[in-house]
Amino acid sequence: MSAFEDERRGAPLPADPCASGDMRCSEAVARLWEYVDAEVDELDRDRIAAHLAECTPCLEEEQVEVVIKELVRRCCQEEAPATLRVRIHEQISVLRLREAAGPEA
Repeated sequence: MSAFEDERRGAPLPADPCASGDMRCSEAVARLWEYVDAEVDELDRDRIAAHLAECTPCLEEEQVEVVIKELVRRCCQEEAPATLRVRIHEQISVLRLREAAGPEA
């Protein structure tokens, strides 16, 4: 179990193992999902990447997040039934028509 897993379970996190750079481990780990999903801007991406290059515990956490994302992607390949899609599209159409008609309709 990593130090970060201990923190998630309520155990206090030991001193930041990475003293270099401008990002603390707690911030890097908190932003890993965004980083793995490429949802951070270029500056933050570079900061997180630099931190991961210097900090083995955070890099290990990032690798866990990548594996989890891949497992979810592989396990969630089911498509919604066609009838459900039709019902959703119908409801969206009804809502759009109501909205276009205005509040008096």
